[in-house]
Amino acid sequence: MSTVTSRPLRARNAEEKKKRRSEILRAAECLWLNTPYSELSMSQVAREAQLAKGTLYLYFDTKEELFLALLSEHLEEWLKDLLQHLETHRYDSPDDLTDFIVSSVLPQESLRRMLVLLNQVIDSSISPEQSQNFRRLLLRYIVSIVECMPYDRNVNLRILMHVYALALGWQMVASGPHLDQHPAFLATSPHPHPRPSFEGEFRLGLRAAVHAIIQEATQN
Repeated sequence: MSTVTSRPLRARNAEEKKKRRSEILRAAECLWLNTPYSELSMSQVAREAQLAKGTLYLYFDTKEELFLALLSEHLEEWLKDLLQHLETHRYDSPDDLTDFIVSSVLPQESLRRMLVLLNQVIDSSISPEQSQNFRRLLLRYIVSIVECMPYDRNVNLRILMHVYALALGWQMVASGPHLDQHPAFLATSPHPHPRPSFEGEFRLGLRAAVHAIIQEATQN
């Protein structure tokens, strides 16, 4: 079991504060791997980070603020990697572009879970300034990514919106209650069905969306 260490309550300079903040985020990330957000507390994060609870509040006022910082960190890392890849590779076919996006999104389960949380919990609990800063971060990368994608700007933006909607939708379906356990389903079909595969369903949905968006654009 983690215990609070005898480290100084306050970091003494900017470098120590940066290191302490990173330790807090890593502790929250470790807990997040196996614990639902509703069951997490600031006390748990403090214990995992081996800090006094009061020290934790010197860096984050609320659990929502802490997880927004963790989400922003993960999202920026992913968007930066996505942008760098698009800047150095060209995807001339819809299927090639889809396969690349799926391969990029697939390892980001922790990020997808936090984005689901953003819509359900965090966004309504953070300050307007924090919300605005998060949206500025997102917008800065989205503008650059749209410019690097292989189609017209509006087509590229629509594709990204479908990436977001399908990734979050299938994340909720694939990780939520299994449909075949619902009483209404059991009454009509007693045979169990496999849980949907995020990768398979996300790829199927995105591929269909990309083809449809491009076809619609070429016909207009």
